[in-house]
Amino acid sequence: MRLLLTSDLHLGMKFAGYPAIQSALTEARFTCLERIVAIAGAERCDVLVVAGDLFERVRAERRDIKRAADILAGFTGRVVAVMPGNHDYVAPGDTLWQDFASSCPDAVLVLDQARPYPLAHFDVDATLYPGPCTSKYADVNAIGWVSAASKDAAVRHHIGVAHGSLEGFSPDMDGRYYPMTPAELRDAGVHVWLLGHTHLPIPATPGPRDCIYCSGTPEPDGMDCAHDGGAWVLDLGEDNAAQARMVRTGAFRFRDVQTRISDERDLERIAQAYAGDEAPRTVLRLRLEGRVSRETLAGLGSFATRLRENLLHLDLRNDGVREQLTPALIDAEYPSGSFPHSLLSRLSSSGDAEALEIAHELLRETLA
Repeated sequence: MRLLLTSDLHLGMKFAGYPAIQSALTEARFTCLERIVAIAGAERCDVLVVAGDLFERVRAERRDIKRAADILAGFTGRVVAVMPGNHDYVAPGDTLWQDFASSCPDAVLVLDQARPYPLAHFDVDATLYPGPCTSKYADVNAIGWVSAASKDAAVRHHIGVAHGSLEGFSPDMDGRYYPMTPAELRDAGVHVWLLGHTHLPIPATPGPRDCIYCSGTPEPDGMDCAHDGGAWVLDLGEDNAAQARMVRTGAFRFRDVQTRISDERDLERIAQAYAGDEAPRTVLRLRLEGRVSRETLAGLGSFATRLRENLLHLDLRNDGVREQLTPALIDAEYPSGSFPHSLLSRLSSSGDAEALEIAHELLRETLA
């Protein structure tokens, strides 16, 4: 069988930190879901799995619920399986998943209970074992029942679906996000695990012995997502060994770059790096530092204008760029004959720019 794994679309995310492009980023989550469904169809996948956080919050807008259901209804394979994650968890008294299910055709299955879900009804020789989330935070994962569940030997593929942090891969120092360990997953008695929650792909490079997969967010949503957004296409053979390949699903890119500049050539290099076809879809946070000439410092404004014309969004932070220390600047900043003036003047005449910079920073800290 062939399946496509995705998760963490976070439909309805507001992106309040990017007011100028807020609507574009919000809409991108839905167009990404459309792209995923189209890719899964083109790849002739039997099953499309969403391993949690389809929605950004439990109280999702009804129009978002209906729109997501309509998009997933367009899948041309056999079945879509959607599991609640820690953002869109199964909440007592909340109707998110009832509203979603009522808007979907029968071929869209909501994995909202901790029990086996046989897929024979959909002509798929597999059973899913989900661990749906029932709160935003939990210090115990939701898959403890899977190892004790009976596995029908007549079914070829036994597939676990979970949402939470994975030890050694996910940033969860306090163990608040349904923490799991690789050993625990491997010992659960299923052939492959499909995970959500971690916004980076797992594994980084798939191998023949891998049985734990997380696709990461399919449409990058912040500076901690340096990847371009993707989903796993998995082929499970008769021996249940998985052949995995990542397909790109994201449109926008988030890039957080810190670099040192010394002259106009460095600015030109940066400008050229963000002048290609990907630039109009790139959100760039650029942090500059270094000592430059007065002319280069004055040119930062036009440099920023040029970048903004190419990029979707630019957050330029250049408070780390200062005017190059010249004899005239040293004379203006320190009294002649003082220790700082003498030290910096000697270093300036020696041509050791790095030593001059270090000495000046130390003096500024000491005299502050």
